[in-house]
Amino acid sequence: MRTLLLLLAVFVLAAAPAEALSNAARYLIDQQIGQACEGRGGTIDPAAVIERDLTGDGRADLIISHEGIRCSGGGRSLYCGIQVCSVMLYVRRGALLELAADDKLGMGVSVEDGAPPTIRMFGHGGRPTALRWDGQGFRWQ
Repeated sequence: MRTLLLLLAVFVLAAAPAEALSNAARYLIDQQIGQACEGRGGTIDPAAVIERDLTGDGRADLIISHEGIRCSGGGRSLYCGIQVCSVMLYVRRGALLELAADDKLGMGVSVEDGAPPTIRMFGHGGRPTALRWDGQGFRWQ
């Protein structure tokens, strides 16, 4: 019995998400999947979703990278080209997340430490690029 309870506890912990996403983030993820897959449904790799403070104001913002979207029935996001995909950057405004800028193009998005942090990704041809919030918008470094 003890072994069964231990196995059940391990299973529950392994199945639980590392971080719970806000309702606003879940809504936008569903919206992006719907657009990317023309309403056919799909999934997103959790690594393609980053919800944390990107502006230095202490509130969680959001990045959705279309490289992680896989559509039902096969295929990837319509917002991906041969080398790069759309990267959506949202800024927290009250309880809502608002699109902060036109989508950026990149792959392999990561966020460094700092306030505000540097957002790194690879552009066309594998060229490393970086963005950072300047108080008014996200600017290329």
